[in-house]
Amino acid sequence: MKLPFASFLILNISLLFLLTNNTNAKLTSTNIKSTDKVFSNICPKTKQPNICLIVLKDDSRTRGAANNHELGYGTLDIAISQAKSCVDVFFYSALKMNDGDRKEKYLDCRDKYNFAVGQLSEAKTILRKNDFATARRRIVDASQAPISCQKEIGEPPVEVRSANIVLDFIFDIAYVIVRELAIDRNS
Repeated sequence: MKLPFASFLILNISLLFLLTNNTNAKLTSTNIKSTDKVFSNICPKTKQPNICLIVLKDDSRTRGAANNHELGYGTLDIAISQAKSCVDVFFYSALKMNDGDRKEKYLDCRDKYNFAVGQLSEAKTILRKNDFATARRRIVDASQAPISCQKEIGEPPVEVRSANIVLDFIFDIAYVIVRELAIDRNS
């Protein structure tokens, strides 16, 4: 990844999460210290530690997480929301198309993202049961949607491209969290 693109990407992700925040959660200094400890345990183990910190600190679903379980639930919520956005983009893009073959490919991608939403929802349910190996498999299965759609249609719509970038980071973060939960349980 080229440096100028990396700067643009960080800015893009920051803006995306700032725009999608639903609440203005207030944190006590104790919660901030606890949350920072959780983030500092997870983010260095991801592919993009700096982006991980931005994503987790900027989103209301993760910024107050006191432990890895809470962080995992919040991260999966973010992933589910992003995947649902992709479902909508592919569906509405397909509705506007006249080319039957391309339209069918877009609808196939919509279905793949719907599958990803289901896998992520299952991962969240399974995470509650502390079945970390199965939750990791569901996250890996969900992460195939952007890859297979890009192979099928080439360059996705701009809205999906942005969501795919975010999803890639979120899948990585979620995977690391679930892996760490498994390690903690086995320690």
